[in-house]
Amino acid sequence: MKRRPIDPFVSRLGSFFIFLFFASLCFANRDMEALLKMKSSMIGPGRSELGDWEPSPSSSPSAHCDFSGVTCDGDNRVVALNVSNLRLFGSIPPEIGMLDKIENLTLVSNNLTGKLPLEMAKLTSLKFLNLSNNAFRDNLTAEITVGMTELEVFDIYNNNFFGLLPVEFVKLKKLKHLDLGGCYFTGQIPAVYSEMQSLEFLSVRGNMLTGRIPASLGRLKNLRYLYAGYFNHYDGGIPPEFGSLSSLELIDLANCNLIGEIPPSLGNLKHLHSLFLQVNNLTGRIPSELSGLISLKSLDLSLNELTGEIPSSFVALQNLTLINLFNNRLHGPIPGFVGDFPHLEVLQLWNNNFTLQLPENLGRNGKLFLLDVATNHLTGLIPQDLCNGRLKTLILLDNYFFGPIPEKLGRCDSLTKIRIAGNFFNGTVPAGFFNFPALEQLDISNNYFSGALPSQMSGEILGSLLLSNNHITGEIPAAIRNLENLQVVSLEHNQFTGNLPKEIFQLNKLLRINISFNNISGEIPDSVVQCTSLTLVDLSENYLVGVIPRGISKLKILSVLNLSRNHLTGQIPNEMRSMMSLTTLDLSYNNFFGKIPTGGQFSVFNVSAFIGNPNLCFPNHGPCASLHKNLKYVKLIIPLVAIFIVLLCVLAALYLWKRKKIQKSKAWKLTAFQRLNFKAEDVLECLKDESIIGKGGAGVVYRGSMPDGSVVAIKLLLGSGRNDHGFSAEIQTLGRIKHRNIVRLLGYVSNRDTNLLLYEYMPNGSLDQRLHGVKGGHLHWDLRYKIAMEAAKGLCYLHHDCTPLIIHRDVKSNNILLDKLFEAHVSDFGLAKFLQNGGASECMSSIAGSYGYIAPEYAYTLKVDEKSDVYSFGVVLLELIAGRKPVGDFGEGVDIVRWVLKTTSELSQPSDAASVLAVVDSRLTEYPLQAVIHLFKIAMMCVEEDSSARPTMREVVHMLSNPPRSAPTLINL
Repeated sequence: MKRRPIDPFVSRLGSFFIFLFFASLCFANRDMEALLKMKSSMIGPGRSELGDWEPSPSSSPSAHCDFSGVTCDGDNRVVALNVSNLRLFGSIPPEIGMLDKIENLTLVSNNLTGKLPLEMAKLTSLKFLNLSNNAFRDNLTAEITVGMTELEVFDIYNNNFFGLLPVEFVKLKKLKHLDLGGCYFTGQIPAVYSEMQSLEFLSVRGNMLTGRIPASLGRLKNLRYLYAGYFNHYDGGIPPEFGSLSSLELIDLANCNLIGEIPPSLGNLKHLHSLFLQVNNLTGRIPSELSGLISLKSLDLSLNELTGEIPSSFVALQNLTLINLFNNRLHGPIPGFVGDFPHLEVLQLWNNNFTLQLPENLGRNGKLFLLDVATNHLTGLIPQDLCNGRLKTLILLDNYFFGPIPEKLGRCDSLTKIRIAGNFFNGTVPAGFFNFPALEQLDISNNYFSGALPSQMSGEILGSLLLSNNHITGEIPAAIRNLENLQVVSLEHNQFTGNLPKEIFQLNKLLRINISFNNISGEIPDSVVQCTSLTLVDLSENYLVGVIPRGISKLKILSVLNLSRNHLTGQIPNEMRSMMSLTTLDLSYNNFFGKIPTGGQFSVFNVSAFIGNPNLCFPNHGPCASLHKNLKYVKLIIPLVAIFIVLLCVLAALYLWKRKKIQKSKAWKLTAFQRLNFKAEDVLECLKDESIIGKGGAGVVYRGSMPDGSVVAIKLLLGSGRNDHGFSAEIQTLGRIKHRNIVRLLGYVSNRDTNLLLYEYMPNGSLDQRLHGVKGGHLHWDLRYKIAMEAAKGLCYLHHDCTPLIIHRDVKSNNILLDKLFEAHVSDFGLAKFLQNGGASECMSSIAGSYGYIAPEYAYTLKVDEKSDVYSFGVVLLELIAGRKPVGDFGEGVDIVRWVLKTTSELSQPSDAASVLAVVDSRLTEYPLQAVIHLFKIAMMCVEEDSSARPTMREVVHMLSNPPRSAPTLINL
């Protein structure tokens, strides 16, 4: 039988499909090869983050399509790759260019470094490229993106790219989303960006851009979101042409040195829901034309120099939910229609010159939850319907309000903060204030409240109770014991009577109590010695009798004790000599007798602390010598016993340490956050006494020279259990943040008992060493100002750009390290604290930080927020100006802040210049006086007693970036 010949067309078609099959198989294998190369180049801290990226034993052409984060098409070609939030370090390999069918490449929130490989230019099918939140460092050029003609999204936010903004993006005609923020780009925003007509999202915020904002950007008719603020430093103001951005929904030009007036043309933006122009130098009136923003929900014009009144035309802005106009120079009444806005949630107008009363209907919409109008000239009654179930924060400080608290407000159990001090309120304090379940702070001081406190109290989370300077009468209720989280009690300058209840000292978190200038009688309760958390006790100017309770020395962290002007008697307990934290003592004008104890902490107290006690004998006075004769032998025996015990403890500790070192020497493990060319054993070899370069509260720091020639700083932390000396905080914090002014954590070495942190080495040591060492005079003014700016940027990143926000909690000159170019890096996060809820203060279990740098409210209440760091940073600024350490140079109990305040207050002809000249470092041979005055003013704002009056670190950076424009006056010494 004859075989039928095969049609040549069918033969060629079959060959074509066979070719396609093998070609597809070949390309699929290339994709597998590229992915495996990426795995070897991008390694996570656990080295198992891409654990399922393994070749299939069956050599299946689609095996790579099952890799986590990988999506393939029908031909087994990779079309999408999403590898995010794995903290991978390393770099993108050149083999990435083999994935030439990929449309979506997402490598977000890792620790990837290095340059972008030029082979990425082969990814011509790419539509979506997101490399945000990494540490890529490259001069971004057009070579990579010019061929990506399908690109719609390009996002490199929060990396280390530098150079000029590429103009070649204008060739990408389909580009809709361009995010170049959070990098180090310089120069101007290219005017040709106006040619990207498809653009809907543009962000260049958080760079170092200068020049004018191009007016041509007003031609981007499809633009919906514009972010151009934060750390950029533009010339000029807001282009009026922006009023032509007809599709715009959000504009954020905050904190970028804008000047001039707000263009009325912005009122044409009918779709705009958010207008953020805060922290600039804008002047003039708020344009009435902004009433045309009929979709506006959020308006923030705070921290500018605006004048005039709130325009009456704003009655048309019925969608507003947030109004921030604080810290301007606005005046006039708050328009009544503000109270009628149906969606208003936040109203912050503090630090202006507003007058008359609050709008009568304010709060009636049932949505208001934050009201802050502090420091104005407002008067009248509190609106009756201010609280309708959602109000959380009520701040009316320092105005002229009067009358009683409205009944509805007294039942407003949603409140978390009440601060109405410095007004003319009267009547009885509502009982509800002491029973609200969510209330954290109650400050009604400096008013005219009268009557007694309620007998029932149940506010379980109330931490601060400030009732001073009123006319409150009656006894202090025993029910105060139910306020179990109370940390500060301020009842001074009232008319309280009766005995001091023992229950008040059963509050085991109480830190500060002031009941001075009242009519309290009876004895000091013995329970006071059980309240070991106390740091300040002021019971002066009362009618107390009896003796100082036995066991008073149990108050180990008590710093201030004032019992003056009472009727106390008995001898001053000798045990008080051991209260080493007690820096201020006042027992004057009582009936104490016997001899004043000598030695110990009593060697630092002034004679004035004991005057007004006619039967009290001072040291070296004959008549009282017999009272202490029997103490001669005790004074000899106690030191000898103490020395013997210490020696025993040291010998025992050495024995245990050596034994554990032998047992655990082979249990060390190195965990790296980037490629390291050395081993754990190399690190251990560096732990020698001659290599010690510093010591701190949490450990010892060594200089480590590695076999590959690199040098690292090794921080030894003893213990990894419950009391881990900051290891957990430091490793969690530094492992996830990246900033050029934050010290870089390279990895850590650990075993069961010991942890070693590995940092990049800073050859110029700490600011403390450089400034206060013998060569401190070589730190000239420009370098000091530069260090201040760089350290501020590092802290600003922690406070405002991390998620969650981070509080350092131990800001000091010793924790600001200097690299070989004297660039400042914030270091030592052993006390770092995360703010999980976006900035609300948290209560810490114990005082952390360094003496002289601790904010007043932190030392007394343990309530921390970012303003605690701001205070500490202010102390660092005063160090830079004065060249003095924060404590030790100014006498007993005086730190640098108090010294500066005292020195400047005593000037016969006070002025800014005189204040600076009185405290400036005499080692500075020359300096620009206006610049020093500028830094001095910033420092004094940072160390304000009231934390709410301090600037944020973002505001500090803004002020440091905007020194006086006037010609400098150079002082030569």
